[in-house]
Amino acid sequence: SGGMKQRIAIARALACEPALLFADEPTTNLDVTVQAQVLDLIKELKSKLNMSLVMITHDMGIIAEMTDRTTVLYAGYVCESGSTAALFKTPKHPYTEALLRAVPRADRAQKLSVIPGNIPNLIEPPSGCRFHPRCPYAVDICKREVPQLAVAGADHRVACHKWKELTLQG
Repeated sequence: SGGMKQRIAIARALACEPALLFADEPTTNLDVTVQAQVLDLIKELKSKLNMSLVMITHDMGIIAEMTDRTTVLYAGYVCESGSTAALFKTPKHPYTEALLRAVPRADRAQKLSVIPGNIPNLIEPPSGCRFHPRCPYAVDICKREVPQLAVAGADHRVACHKWKELTLQG
């Protein structure tokens, strides 16, 4: 089964007791029950082996459950980085906000948001901020200049020209 294959892959990765584990989409194509079992296994082994974990995923629910720090990337660029709690509570980048709005939540009756537009061509990426063609807040400077990472709080960084003017929803 997919779950057994994933457990075997985890066992192989941990056979030499690494100090750092990269888990790239570890629950893709697994049903919800098996996903939970795999994530519990990773958490248990992380603690038992005193190992650091880099979780690569599009699933913000997994990010919330498994990580202390989060770095949000879009088309190869860092959009935002900081504590997971801060990013979920007060996102500073429009892409982070869009990702969070696309997560179903049992505590809210809401229509899930879709990020408009298309994923950029990475061979010929958009000029300026790579997210600007899909960003509802984009202005002219977003099309011209790549935003630099700015300090948005203690241990919180954001790459957005308009972040100081926006009040985004987590």
